[in-house]
Amino acid sequence: MSVRYNLIKPLIFLLQASLFVYSLTAISQESTESENDTAAVYYKHKGFHAGLYVGAFWANRNTAYIYDGYGFDANGQRNTFANSVLNYQILNVYGGGLGQTDLIGQLLNVGPGDWSFRETDMPVNLKYTTTYMVGLNTRYQINKKAGIILNINASKLVVNGKFTISSVLPTTTGTQGQSKINQFTITGAEQRLMMQLGYQRIIGKNEKFNFLAEGGLNIVMSKAQKNQAFFNTDLNNGANNFTIDLMTAYNQPPYNYYSAQYLIGAGIGAFAGLGLHLTINQKYTIQLLYTPSYDRVNLGFNPKFKLQHGFGLRVYYNLS
Repeated sequence: MSVRYNLIKPLIFLLQASLFVYSLTAISQESTESENDTAAVYYKHKGFHAGLYVGAFWANRNTAYIYDGYGFDANGQRNTFANSVLNYQILNVYGGGLGQTDLIGQLLNVGPGDWSFRETDMPVNLKYTTTYMVGLNTRYQINKKAGIILNINASKLVVNGKFTISSVLPTTTGTQGQSKINQFTITGAEQRLMMQLGYQRIIGKNEKFNFLAEGGLNIVMSKAQKNQAFFNTDLNNGANNFTIDLMTAYNQPPYNYYSAQYLIGAGIGAFAGLGLHLTINQKYTIQLLYTPSYDRVNLGFNPKFKLQHGFGLRVYYNLS
């Protein structure tokens, strides 16, 4: 239910915002402009326009796997389970494998050897959640119909997934020897900056309300910012809960020699836009549009071109 709500909420907000702005400007124009004045307002079309964009963004899940705790080996290949970062942290650093305190056992309220972490417990099917996108958008209007656009849009993405640890039920439960599957959360955070250069075309002959189409080159700069595994249970009133910062491991040998190559990068792609174009007056223009893009997000090993989606509201101010 929460996922569906996160998808619908930004769309409702954008629609309400566009209708609100339109109603205010329509009332203002009706009270201050005559029909002859209105015709004169739209005569000048050539010039620079600067604007803001705000909307929702749905990233392709193709690169979400870099936050699953496997990591990469010295050749940039994905680690095996035995060599994975998450496995090493759970078994050795927090599980007592290096002779330290078994924090995993304390968390699950079991003794050493009464819990296990296997390859089947690793996170699977990680995906990005719906997020926002904001940006500075500019346009040089060649004539009434055509324009060259340059956009800089930014977004912060969040990845969520689940992993498990099996444990033996304690004797106090009366079911000694039976196993319990304990589920935990793994997350990632990523920054993206998209630079778009393209062509925009207004479709229609109405002075105020028309359709629009646009398209061009998209450059996507990405950086993995966070990767954390959360170990939280209701046992012992949460006294033994802790968090593993997997990004810290990438800053230590041997990962620090190549992590920058696979956790940060710039890729190319193409973007498009389809939507509604509303001319408020000679200074302000509003566009409500769907913006798909076909990008190569250069993170991880062997990145591929994948389709992504956006939906947002753009407001231009005529600088000429």
